[in-house]
Amino acid sequence: MPGGARESAPRGVREGPPRGPGAPPLHARAFRPRRWALLLLVIAGLLVAADLFLPAGLSPPRERRVVLVSRGESLRGVARELERVGLLRGTLGFEALARLMRLDRSIKAGQYSFRLGITVPELLRAFARGMSGLNLITLPEGLTTSEISLLLSNRLGVPTAAFDSLAQDRAFLDSLGISAPSIEGYLAPDSYEFLPGTSPEVAFRTMATRQREVLLKSAVGRDSLPLGMSLHEVLTLASIVESEAQWKDERERIASVYLNRLQKRMRLQADPTVAYGLGLGPRSRLYIRQLHSESPFNTYLFEGLPPGPICNPGHASITAVLDPMPGVKDLYFVARGEGRHLFAETYPQHLKNIVAAHARIAAGNRGAGETADSLAPPGLAPPDTLLGPRKR
Repeated sequence: MPGGARESAPRGVREGPPRGPGAPPLHARAFRPRRWALLLLVIAGLLVAADLFLPAGLSPPRERRVVLVSRGESLRGVARELERVGLLRGTLGFEALARLMRLDRSIKAGQYSFRLGITVPELLRAFARGMSGLNLITLPEGLTTSEISLLLSNRLGVPTAAFDSLAQDRAFLDSLGISAPSIEGYLAPDSYEFLPGTSPEVAFRTMATRQREVLLKSAVGRDSLPLGMSLHEVLTLASIVESEAQWKDERERIASVYLNRLQKRMRLQADPTVAYGLGLGPRSRLYIRQLHSESPFNTYLFEGLPPGPICNPGHASITAVLDPMPGVKDLYFVARGEGRHLFAETYPQHLKNIVAAHARIAAGNRGAGETADSLAPPGLAPPDTLLGPRKR
């Protein structure tokens, strides 16, 4: 350079210390942990948002899911049920938002129906509101207490076990004036309005009170009941009539048959009592071999009425026992199909009816691998049941 002047660095560029061997290249950027933390936070937020607002994915099928929330169920239990039915992909977001919105203690029991894709905030608001209005529950005639318990559990959101245990609770039965070992028979078939989460005590007490009213109104003004029976025995026989009669015009006649047999000290030989003792529905089809089952409810083995009702009879069956068809001397009947029966005063005539009934049954069971002879028609045993019936 002229004059020996030193070469200066380009403008805008600072001179730094000399770079030694192994130094990183000039274009490498320093690690910035704050940026990575922010990125991870954004990703986590998106995932949480997806769980909250797209819990069933972007395009869920147009379906609905039913969720039953039991009374007193925990927030975690509700979340797991929602996840099980496919309304949630995970439970963490649901539980966290519920606590954030202070709705974790506001979830109301009941049965809910939700569309797939409903957001978590919408779910929580629906649970907080509860099921709108009263639940109209209709109990048809002839249900057993176990069947009623299951129906009430599904509609009210209360565990079935709570109803089952209460049905045999001695203190509760005493409070209702029921001396029987179970509430079976004392729940009136009718339509009821209950709020979701109604306790088993309230539901059963309401139904038992109504059944008691039916019994008392039906018996009022009478000097005595048929054969000197108690109201419990009337209810027991009415439950058998309820299980046998499927047509209104046969109800009083069937009641007459059983009253006639009781008066003559004949065993009732009622198939529904055997089925009930076996833990089956009273209208279940039985086979001859089952008629020998050991049970205090087996009226093929024991004389008189069973220990208690076998279902919950309606007003019509109770009235049929109190006012049976007059002038009827029938002692036997056998199902002939379509809910109808053939009646007979004598055993020889009953045998003819059985043959006719078996012919109809055989025609209906061809191809099912069953024979008519294996079926057990009511009143199969001969009239010597008058002699030496077993006592409970």
